[in-house]
Amino acid sequence: MGLLECTDSQRVTLAVYLLEGEAENWWSSVQRGVPAGYAWTWAGFRTKFLEKYFPRSCWSAKIAQFLKLEQGNMIVAQYEAKFDELSQYILKALEDEEYKLEKFKEGLKPRIQFHLCTWDFGDFSELVDKAMRVEKDFECTVRSRPPTRDAPFLLRQPPPAPPLLAGRPKPLST
Repeated sequence: MGLLECTDSQRVTLAVYLLEGEAENWWSSVQRGVPAGYAWTWAGFRTKFLEKYFPRSCWSAKIAQFLKLEQGNMIVAQYEAKFDELSQYILKALEDEEYKLEKFKEGLKPRIQFHLCTWDFGDFSELVDKAMRVEKDFECTVRSRPPTRDAPFLLRQPPPAPPLLAGRPKPLST
């Protein structure tokens, strides 16, 4: 990116100048929602723009495409171009703390997800710590609970496997 040497505010001004039609109308509505004289940073503008025109669902779809990408019928040059195009989403996702939190939560066991769904986490390590504590609490609860008629399998050991009988099974008499 270093082609144009400009300040943060100049980058925002240039980007806004290039907006047309619906995007220009959208930006006007965003501007009405901030105090007069508010100075947008490039990062702030970019975040707002991507939230509107490239939501996380699209981002997730691009990541899924990358993870499933194979050469297939493409020539190597086409495959490389597609690989490069899609790999940027993986790199951006790993840099984005909120996305990382979301993806980690989605991969947890449903019972742990359930216990974390009302929490907001400031960073990844906080989420991991809370998930580990929920898991530990759950395991302690299961171990300390007496067996019930509905869930005797929670604490009991599985029955031993029957010994293998040598030879052929005997036919049943009728």
